[in-house]
Parts: sequence; structure tokens; C-alpha cells
Amino acid sequence: MKIGIILHPYGERYPGGLPRIIYGWAEALMKADQKNEYIIYVKEKPSITPDFGGRAKVVVLGSGRFWLNRLKRVEQADVYLFNTPVLPLFWKPKHSIIIALDYPYIYLKAVNIKERLFRFFIRFYHGYSLRRADHVIAVSHSTEKDTIRFFGIPQEKISVVYHGFKDMSKVAVVPFAVPEKFFFFAGTMKERKNVLNIIKAFDIFIKNNPNASHSLLLAGKNEGNYFEKLTHYIQEHSLENRVIFSGHLNEGQIAFAYKHAEALVFPSIVEGTGFPVLEAMGVGTPVITSNIFGPAELGGNGGALLIDPYKPEEIAEAMQKIAFDSKAREEQIRRGFKQARRFRWDSTGKETLAILEKTAAE
Repeated sequence: MKIGIILHPYGERYPGGLPRIIYGWAEALMKADQKNEYIIYVKEKPSITPDFGGRAKVVVLGSGRFWLNRLKRVEQADVYLFNTPVLPLFWKPKHSIIIALDYPYIYLKAVNIKERLFRFFIRFYHGYSLRRADHVIAVSHSTEKDTIRFFGIPQEKISVVYHGFKDMSKVAVVPFAVPEKFFFFAGTMKERKNVLNIIKAFDIFIKNNPNASHSLLLAGKNEGNYFEKLTHYIQEHSLENRVIFSGHLNEGQIAFAYKHAEALVFPSIVEGTGFPVLEAMGVGTPVITSNIFGPAELGGNGGALLIDPYKPEEIAEAMQKIAFDSKAREEQIRRGFKQARRFRWDSTGKETLAILEKTAAE
């Protein structure tokens, strides 16, 4: 059997969580499977060809508005795995499975008419694709519920498969200048990542603890209107010397930051999963994350401190607990390690392979 994987996005200069998740997913699938053939479909010729140990042929489809429709003109697979809820508009694969992460555009308010129209189209396209697919893999029960609620997909057509994560303790660290004591955020400077409430919480934390020497390190691309909103708040509250924007960090730098941070603060307001939550717990960094959506599932069983992401005071209380209660911190680290062990790429690969084979057989 030939299994086709649409590896998109891939080859970005500064890859975020999504590219890292879908690459890890493809790698885990091939490690779990020793009998089937694989074709990796990419949009444009990448500067670095995806390397899966010689297990897969790479096919470049080419860019353009309807690039996915070129799947019908190249070597075809028996079953296709799409890493986002986007199938070709004018061609239906023989068998197709979609991996669904989340639908943030449904929850967040559009800033203008152009964005509102774009979100209307994306919601239509996602629904169209989800209904045409043979099966849907949701990365969390939260995403499963949203797929049923917003798109009317029957529950029996959905399987929840958690992804694994990279053991950052095995990554060669790349040291860089960090404060002696700091809380850490890794992600993008977007509204759904709730970075403004992280800053507000840190402001509360230092006001409640005037002798604390802690800083806040925010890692991610520094651009856009939301970033300007963050810098405006920082200037208004005289936090320039305590809140640090590092810009994009490579994998070795992220590993270094995890190992030196007081805690990872990741209180997303919309998130199907949360790669940094698992990475931080897995390396022994306490995690403060949302009590809603995917992060609540990843950080469950006491693995993370779960807070209401809309309440900066709750985030600040969690910061205080981690910073000044050594017993609570050690217990949080122990629970984080235990919880992280539940999420393994080999399990992801085996479960996904079983779904692909069953779908192809039907």
C-alpha cells in the first residue's frame, strides 16, 4: 500500500509548533510501519529535502492557489494523510484522512471586513474538507468536540490521537544571555496565545513581590499589531527592564531556556494542543497553562498548574507558587515528568497507522 502525506507547511525559515508537529507525526508513522510505501507531497521545492531515512519519495506539487489539485496529476497513493483540514477543491482522493488541530478563527474576533470574509471562506473550506474526508484525527478531545459542534461531523468519524514530543533534554543546548531568574513563554505573538495577559500577570507578580528579581522572557517573532499592543502596555507600566523579547529561538536555544526557566507560562485562550507544554514538562520545567482546550488535557493529572487564561491574577498566583514554594515546585516537576510520559510518538505512529490501514481497506 502507498501512503501519501501532504507535508504542509514545511521548510519555513522560522518553524512554529504546527510544522514541528506534522513533521514529527510523519516520522513517527514511518517508524511504526515497516511494510508500506510512502510519498511525501510538498508545495514548493524546499531548501532542505525532508529526510525520513530513505523511507519516502518526495514529490513537489508546485505553488499556486489550487496547488493541492495537482495531486491527481502526479504519482498517487492509496490513502492520503492531510495535516490540516484542507482537501483539494476539485478532486477527491480515493481515501483521505485529515489531522485537525484547532479552529482559532471561530473564537477570535475579526479586526476588519477583509479578515471576516477570509474567515468565512476558511470555515466553509474546512467544513467542505472535513465532510469529504473518510476519517478525521483530532489532536485532543477539545478539537473533537469543536469538529462535531462547528462542522456537524459525526463522532464515529473522528478518532482522538495525541501527538508525542521531542525530548528536549537530549537536544544540544545553545546558550544565550538569559536573566538569572525568569518565567518563559515560547510561541507566536498572537492574540490566541494570550501574551498580553502573561505580561499583566507578571506585572501583578512583581508588584506583589517587590524584592523579587524575576524577569519575563518572551520567545517568538516580534511583528504585527498585537506585538505593538504588547510593547505599548510594557511602556505604559514601566516594564522595559523586566520583560524581554528574545525574537525567534532555535531548538537548542529553546532547550537552554526550558532548563533555566522558573516555569513555562502558556495560557492560550484557543489551542487544540500545546507542544511547549509537553516539551517543558518532559525536561523538568514547571508549567502554568490554560484550564481550557488542549493544554488542559496535556497538563492534566496535576502535570501542570491549570489556570483561567482570562484572569491575570490567577496566572500571577501560579507564578508566585512556583517561585517561592520549593516543595510545590518539586512536586510540580515530578508530576510533570509523569504526565509527559503519557504522550509518546511511537503510540501516535501506531494509532495513526491502524486508522490509515482500516480506512484504505474500507
